[in-house]
Amino acid sequence: MGKKGKKDKKVKGAEKTAAKMEKKISNRSKREEEDLEALIAEFQNMDAKKTQVVEIPCPPPSPRLNASLCAHPEKDELILFGGEFFNGKKEYMYNDLFFYNIRKNSWVKAEIPTPPPPRCSHQAVVVAQGGGQLWVFGGEFASPNGEQFYHYKDLWVLHLATHTWENIKAPGGPSGRSGHRMVASKKQLLVFGGFHENSRL
Repeated sequence: MGKKGKKDKKVKGAEKTAAKMEKKISNRSKREEEDLEALIAEFQNMDAKKTQVVEIPCPPPSPRLNASLCAHPEKDELILFGGEFFNGKKEYMYNDLFFYNIRKNSWVKAEIPTPPPPRCSHQAVVVAQGGGQLWVFGGEFASPNGEQFYHYKDLWVLHLATHTWENIKAPGGPSGRSGHRMVASKKQLLVFGGFHENSRL
Protein backbone atom coordinates (compact mmCIF):
# COMPACT_ATOMS: atom_id res chain seq x y z
CA MET A 1 0.00 0.00 0.00
CA GLY A 2 2.86 2.34 0.92
CA LYS A 3 4.63 1.84 -2.40
CA LYS A 4 1.40 2.25 -4.35
CA GLY A 5 0.60 5.45 -2.48
CA LYS A 6 4.03 6.88 -3.28
CA LYS A 7 3.62 5.91 -6.94
CA ASP A 8 0.21 7.59 -7.11
CA LYS A 9 1.70 10.70 -5.52
CA LYS A 10 4.47 10.78 -8.12
CA VAL A 11 1.97 10.40 -10.97
CA LYS A 12 -0.23 13.16 -9.56
CA GLY A 13 2.84 15.34 -9.04
CA ALA A 14 3.95 14.81 -12.64
CA GLU A 15 0.44 15.59 -13.89
CA LYS A 16 0.36 18.77 -11.79
CA THR A 17 3.76 19.85 -13.13
CA ALA A 18 2.66 19.14 -16.71
CA ALA A 19 -0.54 21.14 -16.18
CA LYS A 20 1.47 24.08 -14.78
CA MET A 21 3.86 23.93 -17.73
CA GLU A 22 0.97 23.79 -20.19
CA LYS A 23 -0.63 26.82 -18.52
CA LYS A 24 2.69 28.68 -18.58
CA ILE A 25 3.17 27.97 -22.29
CA SER A 26 -0.44 28.96 -22.98
CA ASN A 27 -0.01 32.26 -21.12
CA ARG A 28 3.28 32.92 -22.92
CA SER A 29 1.66 32.24 -26.29
CA LYS A 30 -1.20 34.58 -25.39
CA ARG A 31 1.23 37.37 -24.42
CA GLU A 32 3.24 36.87 -27.61
CA GLU A 33 0.07 36.96 -29.72
CA GLU A 34 -0.98 40.19 -28.00
CA ASP A 35 2.47 41.68 -28.74
CA LEU A 36 2.13 40.76 -32.42
CA GLU A 37 -1.40 42.18 -32.56
CA ALA A 38 -0.04 45.48 -31.20
CA LEU A 39 2.70 45.49 -33.85
CA ILE A 40 0.16 44.75 -36.60
CA ALA A 41 -2.02 47.60 -35.27
CA GLU A 42 0.97 49.96 -35.61
CA PHE A 43 1.34 49.03 -39.29
CA GLN A 44 -2.38 49.57 -39.82
CA ASN A 45 -2.22 53.00 -38.17
CA MET A 46 0.59 54.00 -40.53
CA ASP A 47 -1.38 52.74 -43.54
CA ALA A 48 -4.48 54.62 -42.33
CA LYS A 49 -2.63 57.90 -42.95
CA LYS A 50 -2.66 57.22 -46.69
CA THR A 51 -5.65 58.98 -48.21
CA GLN A 52 -5.16 58.67 -51.96
CA VAL A 53 -4.04 56.17 -54.56
CA VAL A 54 -0.47 56.70 -55.77
CA GLU A 55 1.08 54.73 -58.64
CA ILE A 56 4.86 54.90 -58.89
CA PRO A 57 6.96 53.38 -61.73
CA CYS A 58 9.69 51.41 -59.99
CA PRO A 59 12.44 48.80 -60.39
CA PRO A 60 11.54 45.15 -59.68
CA PRO A 61 10.30 44.51 -56.11
CA SER A 62 12.81 43.65 -53.40
CA PRO A 63 13.67 39.95 -52.87
CA ARG A 64 10.92 38.03 -51.08
CA LEU A 65 9.21 34.68 -50.74
CA ASN A 66 5.71 33.47 -49.91
CA ALA A 67 4.12 36.41 -51.74
CA SER A 68 1.13 35.99 -54.07
CA LEU A 69 1.40 36.54 -57.83
CA CYS A 70 -1.77 36.53 -59.93
CA ALA A 71 -2.63 37.33 -63.53
CA HIS A 72 -4.92 40.33 -64.05
CA PRO A 73 -8.23 39.02 -65.47
CA GLU A 74 -8.52 41.77 -68.11
CA LYS A 75 -5.03 43.17 -68.76
CA ASP A 76 -1.59 41.83 -69.65
CA GLU A 77 -0.46 42.37 -66.08
CA LEU A 78 0.68 40.35 -63.07
CA ILE A 79 -0.29 41.42 -59.55
CA LEU A 80 2.21 40.87 -56.71
CA PHE A 81 1.13 41.27 -53.09
CA GLY A 82 2.89 40.85 -49.74
CA GLY A 83 5.58 38.32 -48.87
CA GLU A 84 8.51 38.10 -46.48
CA PHE A 85 12.30 38.44 -46.45
CA PHE A 86 14.87 37.29 -43.88
CA ASN A 87 18.33 38.88 -44.11
CA GLY A 88 19.94 36.50 -41.63
CA LYS A 89 19.18 38.72 -38.65
CA LYS A 90 15.72 40.18 -39.09
CA GLU A 91 12.40 39.10 -40.62
CA TYR A 92 10.67 41.66 -42.85
CA MET A 93 6.96 41.42 -43.66
CA TYR A 94 5.33 43.19 -46.60
CA ASN A 95 1.89 44.38 -47.64
CA ASP A 96 3.02 46.31 -50.70
CA LEU A 97 1.29 45.90 -54.05
CA PHE A 98 2.96 45.80 -57.47
CA PHE A 99 1.70 45.52 -61.03
CA TYR A 100 3.97 44.06 -63.72
CA ASN A 101 3.14 45.04 -67.31
CA ILE A 102 4.03 42.03 -69.44
CA ARG A 103 4.13 43.88 -72.76
CA LYS A 104 6.20 46.82 -71.50
CA ASN A 105 8.35 44.76 -69.12
CA SER A 106 7.84 47.39 -66.42
CA TRP A 107 6.80 47.54 -62.77
CA VAL A 108 4.47 49.96 -60.97
CA LYS A 109 4.05 50.16 -57.20
CA ALA A 110 0.47 51.00 -56.20
CA GLU A 111 -0.01 52.64 -52.80
CA ILE A 112 -3.71 52.26 -51.98
CA PRO A 113 -5.37 53.42 -48.72
CA THR A 114 -6.40 50.88 -46.04
CA PRO A 115 -4.63 47.77 -47.40
CA PRO A 116 -4.49 44.42 -45.56
CA PRO A 117 -1.80 44.26 -42.83
CA PRO A 118 1.63 42.83 -43.81
CA ARG A 119 1.59 39.08 -44.39
CA CYS A 120 3.11 36.10 -46.16
CA SER A 121 1.97 32.58 -47.09
CA HIS A 122 -1.53 33.90 -47.77
CA GLN A 123 -3.58 32.98 -50.82
CA ALA A 124 -4.90 35.26 -53.54
CA VAL A 125 -7.13 34.64 -56.55
CA VAL A 126 -8.55 36.92 -59.23
CA VAL A 127 -12.04 37.00 -60.67
CA ALA A 128 -13.29 38.96 -63.67
CA GLN A 129 -16.47 40.45 -62.21
CA GLY A 130 -16.78 44.19 -61.55
CA GLY A 131 -13.81 45.11 -63.71
CA GLY A 132 -11.62 42.54 -61.97
CA GLN A 133 -11.09 41.68 -58.31
CA LEU A 134 -8.15 40.28 -56.32
CA TRP A 135 -9.32 38.26 -53.30
CA VAL A 136 -6.88 37.64 -50.42
CA PHE A 137 -7.43 35.28 -47.48
CA GLY A 138 -5.35 34.43 -44.41
CA GLY A 139 -1.58 34.22 -44.19
CA GLU A 140 0.80 34.85 -41.34
CA PHE A 141 2.72 37.68 -39.71
CA ALA A 142 6.09 36.84 -38.14
CA SER A 143 7.89 38.81 -35.43
CA PRO A 144 11.18 40.51 -36.44
CA ASN A 145 13.17 37.67 -34.82
CA GLY A 146 11.11 35.05 -36.68
CA GLU A 147 10.11 33.22 -33.49
CA GLN A 148 6.50 34.35 -33.02
CA PHE A 149 3.63 34.07 -35.47
CA TYR A 150 0.15 35.50 -35.89
CA HIS A 151 -2.22 33.76 -38.30
CA TYR A 152 -4.84 35.83 -40.09
CA LYS A 153 -8.37 34.69 -40.82
CA ASP A 154 -9.42 37.89 -42.59
CA LEU A 155 -10.78 38.21 -46.12
CA TRP A 156 -9.97 41.14 -48.41
CA VAL A 157 -10.84 42.17 -51.94
CA LEU A 158 -8.98 44.64 -54.13
CA HIS A 159 -11.31 46.21 -56.68
CA LEU A 160 -8.99 46.52 -59.67
CA ALA A 161 -11.19 48.96 -61.61
CA THR A 162 -11.22 51.53 -58.80
CA HIS A 163 -8.02 50.55 -56.95
CA THR A 164 -9.75 50.27 -53.59
CA TRP A 165 -9.27 47.69 -50.83
CA GLU A 166 -12.27 46.32 -48.95
CA ASN A 167 -12.23 44.16 -45.80
CA ILE A 168 -15.02 41.61 -46.14
CA LYS A 169 -16.72 40.72 -42.85
CA ALA A 170 -17.91 37.16 -43.50
CA PRO A 171 -19.21 35.32 -40.39
CA GLY A 172 -18.40 31.65 -39.87
CA GLY A 173 -15.23 31.70 -41.98
CA PRO A 174 -12.21 29.37 -41.67
CA SER A 175 -9.84 29.66 -38.71
CA GLY A 176 -6.58 31.59 -39.05
CA ARG A 177 -4.02 29.80 -41.24
CA SER A 178 -1.15 30.07 -43.69
CA GLY A 179 0.14 27.84 -46.47
CA HIS A 180 -3.39 26.90 -47.51
CA ARG A 181 -4.80 26.75 -51.04
CA MET A 182 -7.65 28.79 -52.47
CA VAL A 183 -9.45 28.74 -55.83
CA ALA A 184 -12.39 30.61 -57.30
CA SER A 185 -15.28 28.42 -58.45
CA LYS A 186 -18.25 30.21 -59.99
CA LYS A 187 -19.41 32.57 -57.22
CA GLN A 188 -17.47 30.88 -54.42
CA LEU A 189 -13.97 30.83 -52.98
CA LEU A 190 -12.84 27.34 -51.92
CA VAL A 191 -10.19 27.13 -49.18
CA PHE A 192 -8.33 23.90 -48.41
CA GLY A 193 -5.78 22.92 -45.77
CA GLY A 194 -3.21 25.19 -44.20
CA PHE A 195 -1.04 25.54 -41.12
CA HIS A 196 -1.26 27.25 -37.71
CA GLU A 197 1.49 27.84 -35.14
CA ASN A 198 1.81 30.49 -32.44
CA SER A 199 5.51 30.20 -31.73
CA ARG A 200 8.59 28.21 -32.61
CA LEU A 201 9.86 26.46 -29.48
